[in-house]
Amino acid sequence: MRWSHIKTLFILSFLILNGYLLYQFISKQDEMNIPELDTTNMDLDEELRDEDITISADVDFEVPELSYISSAQKKFTGSEISDLNDNKNINAEKSMDSQLLIAEFSSPLKIPDNADEETLSSLVSPYILDSSDFSFGAWDDDLNIIVFFQNKEGHPIYLNRHAMLTFYVNDNNEITHYTQTMLGDTDPQGSPTLNTPKIAISSLLQSRYLNAEDNITDVSYGYYSRIAEAEEGTQVFAPTYKITVNGESDYFVNAAESTTYSGNYRDYLVKMLAGNYLRKLNLMADEDDSMADSLISVIENKIEPFRSDLE
Repeated sequence: MRWSHIKTLFILSFLILNGYLLYQFISKQDEMNIPELDTTNMDLDEELRDEDITISADVDFEVPELSYISSAQKKFTGSEISDLNDNKNINAEKSMDSQLLIAEFSSPLKIPDNADEETLSSLVSPYILDSSDFSFGAWDDDLNIIVFFQNKEGHPIYLNRHAMLTFYVNDNNEITHYTQTMLGDTDPQGSPTLNTPKIAISSLLQSRYLNAEDNITDVSYGYYSRIAEAEEGTQVFAPTYKITVNGESDYFVNAAESTTYSGNYRDYLVKMLAGNYLRKLNLMADEDDSMADSLISVIENKIEPFRSDLE
């Protein structure tokens, strides 16, 4: 027999043997029917147990189908300011670039004792533009400032100076002034695959925002600016989880890219007011605007004790 024939027989034999072994392997796998293990959740559960971190929030809800969205800042019109001024308890103006609305109450608006989010929303809604587009965000006790976030696609835009209602409260628990900014229409920018709430919590843990014996008390979702806030132009907002720890501290986790952000409302507000709003108010004050002068004084008194914390 020629060597070439022998070589061909060997090759055919090996091919048949390999095919048989592959068939046997697949058959064994089907018989065993071993489920795929979710190692991410297993690792997270183990890490949380090691740190004695608990989750009392609902984290088993269906992951939302949200896309990135883009939007530019709205400019307030003269007719909108006129409509506000039809209310006898409000004096309203807009900044020189028309992007910041400022208002002063003729008589300070008293906040009821132990007011909850619903009470606050009902209290302020008659005095603001498009009140249904805003939802309660936070009440910072250090600054005595209440913030509402603008909603887009049915969900809040977290901590963005272009989409925020800011109420200034005095020592008598009364609102004396407010400022308002808004975003315009939104455009979808693609639909990313979103992580589960547990993966978002894992990102928070890896970023060292969680400490031993912490409790995850709430998980919700909205939007957060994907990159640093631009002074002008269009911004892109990413689907984002808001994770509340111990019922008092909020953190934000990009639901697609796992980027984490601290929800330090005081620091954010001090930076926002000092770096943006006061500049616009000072331009108005240069034009002998007495309302702008009044609000500048209010804001300066609130943020002055905390300026050094940001240096």
